[in-house]
Amino acid sequence: MEDTTNTNNIHTTFMKVISELPCIDGSYKEMPITITEDGTPAAVAFFDIDKTLAELKSIHGRAIRTLFRELFDKDFPDIEEVYFKGFRLGNSFREFDRMNGIYNLGFREWIDPEVYVKERLNYSKKEIDSEGNNIHSSAKTYLDRYVVIASRIADELYQNTPEEFETSKIKPVFALAKFYKSMGIPMFGMTANGRDFVETLSKYLGLSELFIGIATDEDMVGGGKEIIIPKLIKKLEDKGIKVSKEKLVIVGDSLSGDIGSGYRYRDGEKEIFIKGILVLKDNNELEEIKKHIERDSELRRIIKNTDTEAFVVDNVKMDSKGDPLILGDKTNFLIKL
Repeated sequence: MEDTTNTNNIHTTFMKVISELPCIDGSYKEMPITITEDGTPAAVAFFDIDKTLAELKSIHGRAIRTLFRELFDKDFPDIEEVYFKGFRLGNSFREFDRMNGIYNLGFREWIDPEVYVKERLNYSKKEIDSEGNNIHSSAKTYLDRYVVIASRIADELYQNTPEEFETSKIKPVFALAKFYKSMGIPMFGMTANGRDFVETLSKYLGLSELFIGIATDEDMVGGGKEIIIPKLIKKLEDKGIKVSKEKLVIVGDSLSGDIGSGYRYRDGEKEIFIKGILVLKDNNELEEIKKHIERDSELRRIIKNTDTEAFVVDNVKMDSKGDPLILGDKTNFLIKL
């Protein structure tokens, strides 16, 4: 669907595409998209979900405990905290390879995700990410069962206490996504979760009101989120919307896994300079990431080759109704890295 207007000699086209994500009532929303003078949207935005749009530890914590109790017929007291430490590895195949190493193979030193990256991921990334080998198959076995368990827990939570999905939302980031929607910017989700679980979350969190689609672990076979970006761009272009590779925005809580995916993305051999918005809870997290950047050469390369700002959630002011004030003066919560 297309409508063209000409205001103040600025040629603007308005289009609508149908979201691929079903709403809770089974309907599919129309997504408004504004095409600017150069024939492309003002931006195309990609959002992570966990710890970016919503804090879903209650679901993930119960799911990981249940999964490992099923597999090993025992409880592991520290398993939730250990699991959450690996949430920024890029995809669930890596997350479950790490968990298998810790709890099945005895590599307790991998509790520190930086040690896991140095000792395992840097040397076996291809085997972990790609089909056709035992390492990937083992990680996928964990993931497949986890998706079933987590989806069931999410369903039970919505049936019993649906308000928890509303309170789990990170409101300032939702406000950012709603602002992008009002500007006609097409948006996609990119998340290290299985598809069935993501479709469940999408309905209960209202993501089908914001995103055209959400890429999941199944789309990341063979790599991280950087291999998803061209797939999602093609999906948009197949709907008749031309995309400028210079106007991509990635919003996520991981500098390496989210913002770094834009840095690693290539349009052929051309390096793409993307806009990164790194979601951090508070000023303590901001100081920690600054220290991490100082000691990690790869993170310094990401910062050097992207236009990245920290979005400090706790610094966003709220109005009298509790709604985030993300317009106007942004200097307190949006900080250049």
